[in-house]
Amino acid sequence: MKYCYQCGHMTVGEPLFCNHCGRSYDVKFCPRLHPNSRISQVCSQCGSRDLSTPQPKVSVWWRVLSFLLRIVVGVLLVLLSILLLVSLVSMPQMQNALLGLGILLGLLWWIWSEIPDWLKKVARRVLKRKERKDHD
Repeated sequence: MKYCYQCGHMTVGEPLFCNHCGRSYDVKFCPRLHPNSRISQVCSQCGSRDLSTPQPKVSVWWRVLSFLLRIVVGVLLVLLSILLLVSLVSMPQMQNALLGLGILLGLLWWIWSEIPDWLKKVARRVLKRKERKDHD
């Protein structure tokens, strides 16, 4: 599954192009689908000048931020899960309250699994603002 930073749509599988806006993912393709770098002006294999338009490049800082955020939140959730399990075993009189905390923790795990989606939306908004500033 690939995410297009131009239009914000997901495409299932390993597509070469976004199904919504038609841009390629991180490379340029000639009509014969030869892959070329993002900065190419001419196909390196057949010499065609008709190359696809790649999606906007995502900043390295956004990728690092996304990775670090997922790691930090994941470690925090693992520690909270271990603490909850230890508490459930050691304090039987608090099991009802801890069960409520367990449900809340499960909800946090689900939100953590969804982080890449909303983080991509934030990145897309920032990229669109940057494009608007570049055009003005």
